[in-house]
Amino acid sequence: MSSSSVGSNNLSRSETSTTTETYHSSLGPVNITSFDSMQEIAIHDSNSSSGQQSIASVHRHHHHRPATLPLTPPLSGSNDMIQSSAIITAANSYGPNKNTPMDALKEWSLSTYKCTKQLINEKLGKCSRTVDADLEIEIEKLRETQHKYENILKLSRDMSNQYQTIIATQNSMYEHLNELALRETKSPTAAAVMNSDSERTLVNNLSQDFKQNAEMMKSIARNGDKLLMALGFFISNLTTLVYKTIEDTIITIRAFEAARLEYDAERNCLNGLMYSSTNAGPSSGTTSTATATSMNSEKMHQVRTRYERLKEDVAIKMKFLDENKAKVMHKQLVLFHNAFAAFASGNAAALDSTLKQFSIRPQPSSFLEK
Repeated sequence: MSSSSVGSNNLSRSETSTTTETYHSSLGPVNITSFDSMQEIAIHDSNSSSGQQSIASVHRHHHHRPATLPLTPPLSGSNDMIQSSAIITAANSYGPNKNTPMDALKEWSLSTYKCTKQLINEKLGKCSRTVDADLEIEIEKLRETQHKYENILKLSRDMSNQYQTIIATQNSMYEHLNELALRETKSPTAAAVMNSDSERTLVNNLSQDFKQNAEMMKSIARNGDKLLMALGFFISNLTTLVYKTIEDTIITIRAFEAARLEYDAERNCLNGLMYSSTNAGPSSGTTSTATATSMNSEKMHQVRTRYERLKEDVAIKMKFLDENKAKVMHKQLVLFHNAFAAFASGNAAALDSTLKQFSIRPQPSSFLEK
């Protein structure tokens, strides 16, 4: 028997044995034959002229590394993330379909890594960042304005709660004074001791005093309820302004700042690749460096377009916010001033006029009033 036939028989026996062997990885047993088949397809597509020789080479070394991708020795430390990204990039080069979940994960991971690195370098002052001084000053003013409006809103709510407590106390005071006014008038003890007109007048005056103070407390509590209605209207509109109108602009600003960070990360990454390709001499990695530079340049162009669009959106929203804020707060401050001035002076008619001016009506307390 010739040496060629012996080699072919050995190869056949090797192929037969691989169908039953398994590779025990950290994810469980993996069939080596499936890996070999994928290797044969990949190698056949990449180099059809030497397909049989490559397949035989793969079968001879499948016990050492049954993976379908050319892997490098594992790195240690912070380079694990870089190597993982490199492996994923190599995997995508074998497949015609690039829109897979693994592609999305790879892109998200690389973007997060770049942005985190950019943010840390900015904090340490090791890299440059895009700065629009005028816009950043306006953004900082808006954040301070939102903070001050939140403080006014908090104080208004505290004031409303305190007035509710005071009004509840005034209503309780009215009930007790009114009850005492009735008791002093119909008290049997008081009727028994009344022996003269002066004593009868004194008892009647005491009853009248209780009744007068009860009516005063009732009137103040009624005006306090109207003040609470005006204050509630003020709080409602201020809440809408702070947590919806201003917050909508703040959300756009956050998106703009995230786009700025991503743009700077891609820009500095591209500058680093261009610097490396310029200073490095001719080597086998020149083609891969040029490809990476081209991909990063396209990505940077997309991110820059998004950054500039969000920058325009922020400028427009801040302009409209200033106009809307001026209109809303002018109306609410007029209400706040007139309501408290009328309440403090005890002018019930002016307080009613203020509520009517702003179309403020009391909420029905029961279904019969609806």
